Amino acid sequence: MFRCSARLIYAVACLLLALPALSQSVSFSSSSLQNPSNIHADFNSDGREDFVLFGSSNLCSTSAFALVLSTGDGTYASPVCYRLPDGGPESIAIGDFNADGNADLIVGNGSIQFYQYVGSPSGRLHLQATYTNDTVVQNISAADVNHDGKIDLLFNSGGTANDFNLHVWFGNGDGTFTTGPSTPMLIFAPLFIGDFDGDGKADVVTEYNLEGSTYQVFYGDGTGHFVASAPFSDNVQYAVYDLNGDGKSDLVGEPFDFSVSGNTYYNQVKVMYGNADRTFTTNTITLATCDAWLFPPASADLNGDGTNDIAVAEASDCNGTAPDTFNVLLGNSNGTYQPEQAIYTGTSSQLLAGFLVARANRDSKPDIVLFDISSGTSNVPATLFENTTTGSFPACAPPNRYTGITLCAPTSTVVASSPVAFSVGAANQTPGRKVEVWIDGKKMSEQLKDAFSYYSFLDASYSLSNGTHKVTVYAAGWDNLLQSSSFTLTVGSTTCAAPLSAGVNVCSPINNATVGSSVLAWASGAVSGTVSHMDVFVDGVKQFSTSSNTLKTNLSLASGTHKFIYDIVNTAGQRWSQAVFATVP
Repeated sequence: MFRCSARLIYAVACLLLALPALSQSVSFSSSSLQNPSNIHADFNSDGREDFVLFGSSNLCSTSAFALVLSTGDGTYASPVCYRLPDGGPESIAIGDFNADGNADLIVGNGSIQFYQYVGSPSGRLHLQATYTNDTVVQNISAADVNHDGKIDLLFNSGGTANDFNLHVWFGNGDGTFTTGPSTPMLIFAPLFIGDFDGDGKADVVTEYNLEGSTYQVFYGDGTGHFVASAPFSDNVQYAVYDLNGDGKSDLVGEPFDFSVSGNTYYNQVKVMYGNADRTFTTNTITLATCDAWLFPPASADLNGDGTNDIAVAEASDCNGTAPDTFNVLLGNSNGTYQPEQAIYTGTSSQLLAGFLVARANRDSKPDIVLFDISSGTSNVPATLFENTTTGSFPACAPPNRYTGITLCAPTSTVVASSPVAFSVGAANQTPGRKVEVWIDGKKMSEQLKDAFSYYSFLDASYSLSNGTHKVTVYAAGWDNLLQSSSFTLTVGSTTCAAPLSAGVNVCSPINNATVGSSVLAWASGAVSGTVSHMDVFVDGVKQFSTSSNTLKTNLSLASGTHKFIYDIVNTAGQRWSQAVFATVP
């Protein structure tokens, strides 16, 4: 997803926003990290994001990349090194390219070849395939650009002068690819995914490290083709967020002029808000002092009030003098920002730089990784700030896996009365954009603001008439690759209806629900002939049995994801079964 570039190696990548409430302060607990990276995802399916290292931050050899897996909330194991068959890693993209639910990697070595490493639930990677392009592959990213539900590759190439193109290889969903269209570019440069016009189609922005920085946006049409906008130059290092939560990607950065005769620092954050007509509206946010370095700030709803905030590193003066300070500017609902709250002040020599918004524990609050570049580009230390703020953050944590949708409410397909509360957490292939709820073919609501890193959320309540309703919950990242969860919801009933033919109807828990430690196990069944008994097994162990065709009981379960199997058996020994999964936090 990112190329090892001197100006971008620690830039915050393709992230966004987050959550709801009225708290007017933020708090964090801090711990040290060694060599984290802005390339991150949940590789070992534990609900916490892991880091991929390469280039100057790598703890392995230059011919290998490292995977640093989480071992608990805010804790990480030693790096596991993966050596490339040839050359060293220069660009990496993350995606589930073989559709098995695990994070995979595509790794380029700066030649015409790149490599596919297939992931697993444990986080172990396996070198699966080598691919060859006609020209040198420079920078790689991943998104579903043709809306077929499969992850595609985007990369730029350049073998000779003026031979630069943005290429698309369409994913086939089995780990293989089909060559797609290409679009001319100015020059090869890192690729960042967004949706700057808000049309639900993946766009790409790229930065050229020339004199200052030159940016160009490529607007996607949903088929894999892109229209290149006119490039623009700016002495600003931008990152991609949706700062105002309107469903359109914005560019957020800090001005900085580098010169051998002396750097120029500015007391502002600059924002370019994306518009539906494919233009940008520029705004500046004034800082108390000056930006500390050339790296962009980060954005998320850090205090849970429903408005995105800004995390920024500021120097003690406007001459780049340490110590630097990690500050938070809380956002107001009218688009303005409150004065800085100082979260952390470095030592007299610390140069605080890039930020990363990530999920370091299993709650729904955005955490912050802060990089320190005082030691240069090698062995860069960092500090993890786990969010301990009290606020109205999303009620439903995302699933403890790379992608998926979790329902915290409703957890049963039968509810006694209306209104019905919905609480959803989702993990997406690309940085999280939204969650939607559709009932009986009508979109009830769409939640755009509550998202950060790869995660998106929804908390809402709907008034529904008594009877049966068809519900579909959708979640999507910025490429609008839709994940969905569908179920039938019966309102105004206290009974779990048996199926019309032989089989089992599970009313609780809904598949992929997050439930409390006391879990309502509720199902009804139908058989050919006469019912003998009905059972519920949890993780292979029988928990309850009844001679009725309706089973209803509460089970006390430990934390973790559990498999429920409901069986109904007739007197002839025939068995019908239905399985669902549910998670106890």
